[in-house]
Amino acid sequence: MGILAGKVALLSGGSRGIGRAIAEKYYEEGAKLYILSRHEDEITRAAAEIDRNKEGRVIGLACDVSSEEQVNAVIDTIKKNGDCVEILVNCAGINLRGPLAEMPMENWDKVMAVNLTGAFLLSKACYPMMKQLGRGKIVNIASLMSEIGRPTIAPYTASKGGIKMFSRAAAVEWAKDNIQVNAIIPGYIATDINVSLQQDENFNRYICERTPAGRWGRPDEIAATALFLVSRGADFITGTEIAVDGGILAAL
Repeated sequence: MGILAGKVALLSGGSRGIGRAIAEKYYEEGAKLYILSRHEDEITRAAAEIDRNKEGRVIGLACDVSSEEQVNAVIDTIKKNGDCVEILVNCAGINLRGPLAEMPMENWDKVMAVNLTGAFLLSKACYPMMKQLGRGKIVNIASLMSEIGRPTIAPYTASKGGIKMFSRAAAVEWAKDNIQVNAIIPGYIATDINVSLQQDENFNRYICERTPAGRWGRPDEIAATALFLVSRGADFITGTEIAVDGGILAAL
C-alpha cells in the first residue's frame, strides 16, 4: 500500500487539470478520496475514472465551494460515511477577465467567492475533524499571480494573493493542533484546459522563453509536490509556499 493508505482526503476542483492530477496521485498512494466540482455529471464521471480498480475509494460530490450550506452538506456526507478528513486540498478556481476599470462587481465577487472564500469555508469545516484526529494537512493551490500582477485579471490576482496570506494565517493559528497549511505556486502547466494555448506557436514560444526550464510544467509535477506536503516528511513544514514553476519567480 502507498504512503496515504488509510487516510481520507477532500479535494475541491478534483475533476480536471491540476486537481485531477493530485486526486490520481493520492489514489495511487492509497487514500480514500472525496472530490468536488460544481457539475454533478463531470464529478461523477471523474470519480469513476480515477477509481480505476473499482475499490470504492473515490466519491464525487457536487458542491459550489462558495456556498457554506453546500460545503456543510459535504462534511455531513463524509461524517455519515464514518470518515474523518485528514487531508484537504483547495484547488477550485475560476478566472473572469476584463479591464479593472470596467470590472463588474458581480465578476469580482464571484472570483473571490470561489477562489478565496471557498478555501476558507472548506478549511474551517474540516478543522474540527483534524483537531479531533490530532493531525491534519491542508494544501492550497495558489498561483504565479500570488506574487506578480498582470492586466485584466485583477480579481484572480487578488484572490490568489489572498490564498497565500490565508495559508500563512491558518498555518500560524493551527500549528498548535498539529495541522500544517501550505501553498503551491504552479507555473505554466500543460493541462487539458489550455491545449489551444500550447498549440499556439507564438504563445508557446512566449511561455518557453519566459520559463528558465524552457518548457511547460506537467500536472503530475504539481501532484508530486502536493503528495510531499501531505507526507510525514513535511510534518515540520507549515506556512510556506513552494513554487513549481520552472524557475520563473527566481528569474524575475
